Amino acid sequence: MREHVPDDQGMILVLLFVVGNTLVFGLGGVAGPDIWLAFLTATVMALPMILLMARVRSLMQGAALYSGLEQVFGKWPSRGLALVYALYAWRLSCFVVSDVSNFVQAIALPNTPKVVVASILALLMLWAAKEGVEVLARFAVVMSKVVFAVLLVTFILLLSVANPAEFLPVMYDGAKPVFLGAFQLLDVPFLEVVVLFWVFDCFSSKRSPFKVFVPGFLSAALILLVMTSTSLAVVGADWYSVFYFPIWTAVKRINVLTMRLEAIVGVTFAIGSFLKMAVCLLAASRCVTYAFGFSDYRFVVTPLALAVIPGSQWLITTLMEVEKSAIKTYPTSATIYQVVLPVVFWVVAEIRVAKARHQGKGG
Repeated sequence: MREHVPDDQGMILVLLFVVGNTLVFGLGGVAGPDIWLAFLTATVMALPMILLMARVRSLMQGAALYSGLEQVFGKWPSRGLALVYALYAWRLSCFVVSDVSNFVQAIALPNTPKVVVASILALLMLWAAKEGVEVLARFAVVMSKVVFAVLLVTFILLLSVANPAEFLPVMYDGAKPVFLGAFQLLDVPFLEVVVLFWVFDCFSSKRSPFKVFVPGFLSAALILLVMTSTSLAVVGADWYSVFYFPIWTAVKRINVLTMRLEAIVGVTFAIGSFLKMAVCLLAASRCVTYAFGFSDYRFVVTPLALAVIPGSQWLITTLMEVEKSAIKTYPTSATIYQVVLPVVFWVVAEIRVAKARHQGKGG
């Protein structure tokens, strides 16, 4: 079962995955008025890891994901790594479902139990994950038009109430807040792209991983930079880190024909969150299937999706925990999944491929 995603569709999927459920949170708030510097720093720091992931995929010489992993790393090491990332992807799907459940309860349905919202979300992502990455990529392309239109309108309207003086003076508190904000952004959402490494099965060419991951990541980083910086200029640097949903708060200050337009931010949040949780569930299902030697991942999707319902309630229980999980400063577990293991992937892959080429020339 080889699932092929064209480069342009894969790029859009990466973009919406990174934007995902994080748009409404106070990303990089610890950087204060230097939030734009934190975004630029995080983008520069994350780009080598994105290139590294793309390089590992390109070393598989066009093979499908798991056959390529076995060629480069061997059968059992590849299965062990897949099982490790299955846990990471499933846990991330629980976080996303918890984020959305708490957001819906706080903003729209305060009397609705979170487990009801989580159950609905689990059924939706179960259906989407069973359709596969090809369908998710096509859905991302269609919905990206809506997301881009909404974000463009929101940005233009926010400019009318933004105050550029909120960014001054530059680096008044030194470089430390900038780097703390950058590390927050690395954890959520920049280096969560590692999940997509396990989702894309086949690419069009050897260069396709670079065409998919790099433009998608850079476009998402630019969108988040523009939207969060503009929101900070509206609500103020002091209040940006206080609000749970600063972009939502910023848009509430816009009045057009006496209508409140904060609901349009919910559109991008809903689309991005849906795609992200579906991609995470798909990655977890594919990894579990490969780790245990099954032939089809679709029968694994249902139990994993149902397990997300209690998982989203146990791992994060309150809105304050949601906010802390979205803006935490790079915990050890994230470092292992997002940095250490990918670097090990790359080093081993380069050595194995170079050794195989040398033996081929020698033979």
